Amino acid sequence: MDCCINLASFCNKINLDNESVMFFVYEGVITVERQENEFYIDDKTADILRFISEIKNDLGVNDEGVSVIIGLRKRIIDYQNKIKIMFDIIDNSKSIDELISMLKNNKAFNETEDNDNGSI
Repeated sequence: MDCCINLASFCNKINLDNESVMFFVYEGVITVERQENEFYIDDKTADILRFISEIKNDLGVNDEGVSVIIGLRKRIIDYQNKIKIMFDIIDNSKSIDELISMLKNNKAFNETEDNDNGSI
């Protein structure tokens, strides 16, 4: 992790309290790196924290609700990526047999996720 942003000062700027930040660390939504007595984050984590701040402050959603929203957002993005890959495979296949083979061999469709059983 390339950490360069001080977590405390960043969260102060985006109006996000320490208790919420620690909740999201514990939930695994964000990762932080500790250096001496300070916590630091990378740019990707900063973007996630900005999104969290917007949901909490603009919409009034509590931490648990934000965690659910972020999880659903991640799943939607994953499914969008899989659909894009599937359309690319369809465009590049020359026959049904080749299409089936390409889909079977693509790692995006061979991964099994605990929550990927069609239920919400």
